Order: sequence, then C-alpha cells, then structure tokens
Amino acid sequence: MRAVVTGASGFLGSAFARALVADGADVLGLDLVPGPAEWETLVADLARPGDWTRRVEGADLVVHAAARVGEVGTRAQFRAQTVEATRRVVASAAGAGRLVHLSSVVVHGRHFPDPCPEEHPPQPTGNPYTDAKIAAEHAVLQAVAAGRVRATVIRPGDVYGPGSRQWTVRAVEMLRAGTFALVDGDRGVLSPTFVDDVVAGGLRAARHPAGLGEVFHVTGGEGVSPRVFFGHYARMLGVRLRSVPPSVARVAAPVVAGAFRLVGKAPPLSGRTLEYVTHSGTYAIDKAARVLGWRPAVSLDDGMARTEAWLRAEGQIR
Repeated sequence: MRAVVTGASGFLGSAFARALVADGADVLGLDLVPGPAEWETLVADLARPGDWTRRVEGADLVVHAAARVGEVGTRAQFRAQTVEATRRVVASAAGAGRLVHLSSVVVHGRHFPDPCPEEHPPQPTGNPYTDAKIAAEHAVLQAVAAGRVRATVIRPGDVYGPGSRQWTVRAVEMLRAGTFALVDGDRGVLSPTFVDDVVAGGLRAARHPAGLGEVFHVTGGEGVSPRVFFGHYARMLGVRLRSVPPSVARVAAPVVAGAFRLVGKAPPLSGRTLEYVTHSGTYAIDKAARVLGWRPAVSLDDGMARTEAWLRAEGQIR
C-alpha cells in the first residue's frame, strides 16, 4: 500500500506514519521540516502549490494530520496552515483510495450536550485554532458531498502520550517550573485519549467501508476532571497541584499571554486555554463502536504508565 501522511514529522502524523510502516506500507511524509529516517519525507508547504501534489495523487491512503496547533499564531497563520492546506490536500487526493482527515473535538466549542454526539453542530468561538479546525473539516465534508474525494473525518480528544507536546511534555514542564495551576479547584472536563488509540481508530475508519463519508469521535470514551488527569503528572514529579480562582485566571490570562507573545512562546495560561479546559462535558464514541467496531483499548492508568516510562527514558522526569 502506498500511503501519504501530512504533518508526518509532528506528534500525530509521525504516530500514523510509524504504524503504517510497521504494517508494511510505503509511506511518504509531507511536512515543513524533515522527518525521521523510517520513511521518506518531502519538505513542503501544503498551503502553497508545489510538486508535492503529484505525490498525493493516486495514493491508496492519505492521512491528513498537518495543521497549526497551539495558542500562538495569528488568525491568518491558522487559516493558511490549517484551512488552505486542507483544501489543497483534498484537491490533490481526488484520486486517492481514501483520505482520513484529523479534525478535533474542539469543533464543538464551549457549550454542547454531555456526552456530545457527532451530529451536534460545530460552534465557532473566535479562537483561531477552533475556528480553523471547523473550516478545514467543512472543506473536507463539502468535497465528500460533491463527490470529489473519498474521505473520513475523525475528531480525536485530548491526545496524550509519548511525543505529545500539548497534553504531556508541556504539562510536565509547567508543573516542574511551578507555573501550572488548576482553575477553580477542579472545574472542567477533559477527554484524554492515548495516542495509540487515535492511530488505531483512525486506521480502522480508513479501512472500513462503512467509514466512508462519515465523522467519528475518537476519544478515551470518558470525561475526566483536570485534577485526575494532571494529577498523574504531579505524582510522577512528586509535586502538589495548585488552584487559582476563575476570576484571577480570567484577569491574568491576557496579561500572561501578551508577555509570552512578545517572545514568541506559548503562554502557561491564555484565554484560549481557559476556553477549553473549563468546558463541562465530554464526547460520545458510540458511533465508532457501532459502525466501525472500534473502542479505545488503553485505559488512563495504563496510558499514563506508558507515558511515565517514556518521560523517564527522555529524562523529563527522574
């Protein structure tokens, strides 16, 4: 099988590429930066036309994981690297066997039923990351409806594990530095998803005939409080979790974000972060179980044990 993975030098892209190589696929990675020697990587800007489009045409599988991630960046940057890049990948994948587009559960915004089903309408929030994810997903589904591409959309939850910057490494760094704090004690619900489950769910969706044209939530299957989730990292480091009142967090967030923006770094606290970590629900995965026969295989305790082993091997914790 010939597979193309966009964002193959990043966290999720490299996890998909590694799994496909292990399955015997001939994998081409597309990324802004070079990737590991395990597969061929073509350095390319997917927001611009280029020779990379010819390498996508006719692939058996295209996994589109490339996107701008995090809280740092302008609306124009998010639109180019997430939305425009997706449109070009979709156009190039017109002759591909299947395109799997990695969206995110954040498309449901701040307010949604608990647990939230896939058919609940996406809710723009003004957050450039969230709104770009919604627009990119819409571009894929629009192309599917027009018959221009054979695609499946998956919406991963809060993906943690070996290699995760957003939900593993950054949390450990902040806890070690003493800059991490819960908001309002234990307010909010997270949907932790071990990286291996995302890959297994995404590839299951790609290979299952009933997955064509569908959208699936791919999460750990349960909501977890921030204290429980981040408490695992605190235990690994031997530190205590602190908490700040929501009023303090709201006032401090723009000040802290502005200071970190001046040096081009992701802030430990921002309005975009508060928007997500304090929402009050999780996401249904019944559809993936019913249609694909997929369920998460890695519990939070097991996933955190694997993550701890990786963090120790990397010297992140001792």
